[in-house]
Amino acid sequence: MHSFIALIDYALLGLSTGGAYALVALGLVAVYRGTGVVNFAQGGIGMASAYAFWKLHAHAGVPLWPAIGLGIAAGVTISIAFYAFVGRRLVGASTTTKTLVTLGLLLMLEAAVRIVWTNQQERVDSFLVSGGTTLFGAHVQYLALVLLATAIALTVLLTLLFERTRFGHATTALQDSPLGAQALGYSPHPWGAAAWGISGLLAALAGILLSPITALSPNSLSSLVIPALGAALIAGFRRFGVALVVALAAGVAESLAIGLSIEPGLGKSIPYLVTLVALVVSGRNLPGRGTFDTPRLFRVGSGRVSPFGLALAAATLAALVYALPDYWSDTLALTAIFALIGLAVVVSTGYAGQVSLLPLGLAGASVLFAGWLGQHGAPFGATLAGTALAAGAAGFAIGLPSARLRGIGLTIATLALAAILETWVFTSDRFVNGVQGWRLGDVTLFGVSFDNALDPRRFALLAWAVTALAALAVAALRRSRAGRRILATRSNERAAAACGVAVPHAKIAAFVLSAALAGLAGALLAAQSGTVGGQRFGEGYAWADSLAVLSMAVLSGAGYLFGGVLAGVFAPGGALAQLLSFGGTINDWVALVLALNLVFVLISEPDGVVAQILRGVAHLPETWRKPLRALVQWPRRASPSQTLDARALREHLSGAQSDASTTTATAALEVEDLRVAYGNTVVVDGVSLRIAPGEVLGVLGANGAGKSSLVDALTGFVPARAGRVCVQGVDVTALAPHRRVAYGLTRTFQDHLLFDDLSVRENLATAAEPKDAWAWFAAPFGLAPRRAAHRSRETVHAAAQAAGVVHHLDAAADTLSLGWQARVTLARALAARPRVLCLDEPAAALSPEARQHAIGVIRRAARELGVAILLVEHNIDVVLATCDAAIVMDAGRVIAHGTPAEVLRLPVVRRAYLGDPLDAEEIAAIEHDQDIESIATNKVRKGALA
Repeated sequence: MHSFIALIDYALLGLSTGGAYALVALGLVAVYRGTGVVNFAQGGIGMASAYAFWKLHAHAGVPLWPAIGLGIAAGVTISIAFYAFVGRRLVGASTTTKTLVTLGLLLMLEAAVRIVWTNQQERVDSFLVSGGTTLFGAHVQYLALVLLATAIALTVLLTLLFERTRFGHATTALQDSPLGAQALGYSPHPWGAAAWGISGLLAALAGILLSPITALSPNSLSSLVIPALGAALIAGFRRFGVALVVALAAGVAESLAIGLSIEPGLGKSIPYLVTLVALVVSGRNLPGRGTFDTPRLFRVGSGRVSPFGLALAAATLAALVYALPDYWSDTLALTAIFALIGLAVVVSTGYAGQVSLLPLGLAGASVLFAGWLGQHGAPFGATLAGTALAAGAAGFAIGLPSARLRGIGLTIATLALAAILETWVFTSDRFVNGVQGWRLGDVTLFGVSFDNALDPRRFALLAWAVTALAALAVAALRRSRAGRRILATRSNERAAAACGVAVPHAKIAAFVLSAALAGLAGALLAAQSGTVGGQRFGEGYAWADSLAVLSMAVLSGAGYLFGGVLAGVFAPGGALAQLLSFGGTINDWVALVLALNLVFVLISEPDGVVAQILRGVAHLPETWRKPLRALVQWPRRASPSQTLDARALREHLSGAQSDASTTTATAALEVEDLRVAYGNTVVVDGVSLRIAPGEVLGVLGANGAGKSSLVDALTGFVPARAGRVCVQGVDVTALAPHRRVAYGLTRTFQDHLLFDDLSVRENLATAAEPKDAWAWFAAPFGLAPRRAAHRSRETVHAAAQAAGVVHHLDAAADTLSLGWQARVTLARALAARPRVLCLDEPAAALSPEARQHAIGVIRRAARELGVAILLVEHNIDVVLATCDAAIVMDAGRVIAHGTPAEVLRLPVVRRAYLGDPLDAEEIAAIEHDQDIESIATNKVRKGALA
């Protein structure tokens, strides 16, 4: 039983670690507030600074304080140099690109330290203060007090710097409104360099002061960044005081866990667990309007694999296996296994857009599970299948809470999970089976022995066969309706939900398939080794190695199948390292070169090496391009091109995809006393409305009147505080957005929100296809119900014809002009076969010709297809040309209802919408299809003339 004094003793001991976490967290907040970059290399900068200090002091004889000063100068120099050469080019880049670039910096620093100094842990003697004192009856080290005092003092100084000085005001302005700040003469670069310099100073202080406690090793000091990232994230990357408190709490919790005799590895994992729980609790299933950065990530391939190219690759590989010397067999097998892990990255990061650091960690855990199965008598085939299924189940368990996360939060969560695996699972005797480890039995499949010790060439062929089958499964996923759901979710979660996609399900499915692929890789790694586990097991599966695998896949091209395979070639111990082998540090040199390439490729060519190759092929003469294309990509199947008559259009586009089709209620949409509030601010206040099938109801109002919030509430993107929403008599108020789509209620967005990663055809197919759960299981096997697929293709063609985009079906969505994007948005909405369609300013910013086309599509959808339409629109000409009735909103309330011409004549509407009454001439102008802007311009002109 631990005494209270002993607990206080351990808590005070934790102040040392907590103080170091706090210094790193303060640096993270500082660099984020200064440049908008989440610096995953913060711990790596501290590690490099600590090495520089100790080598100068202990090995080169430099006196203590000059050595500390030079170590700090090294951290500041690294940070400012990185900003000067790389960071300044990240201004305006996506959050994902910034994250991956800093991961590249971390890998560079670790590789450089291993090359220049050592990869072995080195003890650092206490150099600044030694001994301790008594506090509250418990012993506390002076170093802990120094770290605590330093962290508190720097927190105060940084708070004053960013809140009370011109520096803080300038950096805040540059982050909140970059263009506005630059218009006032503030350049982001001097302020950004200063912020990076501050963060480098803090990282160096943390690394140097903590080195006597943790000892020197590249991984241990770099891992300071994980709990620090959690503290900074909980602090919103803005509040230094909150980051300080959370970081200190993480250090104290870790020390108490160890002091309470919790399993050692689990005790060290406490800060990572705290980070993970905080992230999941603060997450949400769907991002709010305007709350999430959704840049395009990596361009993705088509998934159409040429059988000719596959056969040629298989023959070439078999020839290499038997032509190369024996020692190449293990290299080729390892290349195949890491290619399998690379394919897992393609699914999780390339297709799903989730920058996940878990594939290698899950592969490591799968090695242990495969060893356990083998030692307990499972045949090798059962071990392969069982490990893949178990890993998929683990992916499901991880994906359930992680579906609430996105962007940086998800990356930090997976980083924390990888660190938990390293510090607990891979060091626990119960998992690694002590010093003896686990031993697989006979590696036999279909009666053929694939024992790597007896015939490494045969095992290499098996590894590549499994990888090829996995690649075909990933290709089938990319081509399938399940794959389109995943890519739609990656592109824009709100738009995907509006197409009927269950966004959490898509994220979880990506986690499951990625984990299953990692599980297969783990089983093959176990088979290659024969005996797995043991006390030094975790050395090849550290979280830093997970960073390396992710980086190699991104460098290769995380959106392409071949990018995943190429990641295996770049892997430590893979074909490239073997080919260039000239010494014991070859893997470190390869890692350094690849990290350098990652950083600069992400800036200039974020789609990776494969995309560069494809662009090079595109510049070849046609006589060369045609055969190369045949080797790489299978041609697309022809689609129907006939023109449909009105009856056929109604047949393909009318009705919803649910049992609600049996409902015969008069009103397609009925809303009763709807109320929406954000906190204490009411934005929709008691709105009631009713729309019949084939009727168009316009919603007018000034900016901020509550129109878009009304659409969000009707379609489920914000919860209603009160009221009821019914579609064809079915109450859908409590349903998620994708469930409402199944009942026939869908919407468009003012910004169109097309899925840029997909073609126009695939955009429409995402909305048109049934959203059954069977698709998730059938996708990797290329299975799809023919009847449903045929109907979806007909629906896509009908929607394209109705919106006039038939000739653009095979165009990439991100190549279209604004006018064509608007047309495709309407076509995608019609492809969902809605009963009720909410249009959020479909004619905004369009040319007169495009606006007239939008009017035609809206009329056709209502008159010919019987769709009930709620139209939010500022352009009065569009409202008058399409709407049967209109309501006007002001401050969240409906202040008028009637025909468009009638409501615009009402004095209350004129005051709310235009500021003062209209005269007879202006009312006549409204009735002759002039828009609001024209009316307002006329009023200003008349006032000036008067």
